[in-house]
Amino acid sequence: MKRYVLSADIGKYETNIVGRDLDGSQEDIKRVNFRTKMYDLEEGYIDVEGNSFKVELDGKEYIVGEQGQDKSDDTSKTNFLHKLACYTAITQYLEPNTKDNKISMVLACPLSVLRSQSAKDEYKAFIKGDSEINITVNGKPYNFEIVDIMIKAEGSGIIYLEPNLFEGNNVLVVDLGGLNLGGSLYKNKVCKNEDRFIEECGHDKLIELVRYQLIDYRKGNNITIDEAEKTLKDNGLKKAGQIDPESVAYLCKAKDNYYKEVMKHIKGHKIDINLLDKVVFVGGTTQHIKEIINKEISHSYIPINSQWSTSEGLYKIAIKKYGK
Repeated sequence: MKRYVLSADIGKYETNIVGRDLDGSQEDIKRVNFRTKMYDLEEGYIDVEGNSFKVELDGKEYIVGEQGQDKSDDTSKTNFLHKLACYTAITQYLEPNTKDNKISMVLACPLSVLRSQSAKDEYKAFIKGDSEINITVNGKPYNFEIVDIMIKAEGSGIIYLEPNLFEGNNVLVVDLGGLNLGGSLYKNKVCKNEDRFIEECGHDKLIELVRYQLIDYRKGNNITIDEAEKTLKDNGLKKAGQIDPESVAYLCKAKDNYYKEVMKHIKGHKIDINLLDKVVFVGGTTQHIKEIINKEISHSYIPINSQWSTSEGLYKIAIKKYGK
């Protein structure tokens, strides 16, 4: 038998997993990351390219990763894409053609699901399954069983990574993810259910605002979502292979508008950030507006790798509970 301990943040935009084989050294930690998207090969065959995987599960074939075309827009994660992404990521820790692989994991859970015990149980059971899982990834067969799952709140990993930020303090954690903005107000490291909130104001909202600004810049000529996303990634709209400097101001305005949207939601939940000891921003979308946050909020804190804060922090919980 081989035992693996993992923490998983199966986000709407990206899948991030941290973990290791318990037979390896404590430093032998592996990180797996890819886009949470899928393409059903019944729609037409394509070859696997880039950070993608060809996956066969329950008799059907998919491409998972950056080549995917379908992503999740559901607040809940009890959907097939998240299960497929989770299982695909787990195989990256295993040896193919082996049996008796046992997985114990801590799983990040949306704040909206966290409020309901029945929804938590449903999400946990949905990912765990009730038997061994057989899956083929890039032509190699894998077999494993998820023996136990612990559920923790999305965005909560930073508490375990940097507990000194929270000790004796009132701290708002703002998790800017793919679809959602999650807010959790911690008072001396404790967050009650009534002190959590979730809004649809994540990466998708930022891309929408970038797209509107670029259409305005191009005098009404259309910009696709993919083009807007690339512009955000490149820090400007490219023209003849180079960044068009005039487009940068429009991109900056989109980022500023997004920051204002985030702050409007926080204020809408009756939170005055000026009365807090710290405002901590995590999640991958945070990286796009970190300069604005640092400028506007003097008592803000952004981890260097904010997109990994949840999975990295929850790994500390996982190894403490399941490790040796």
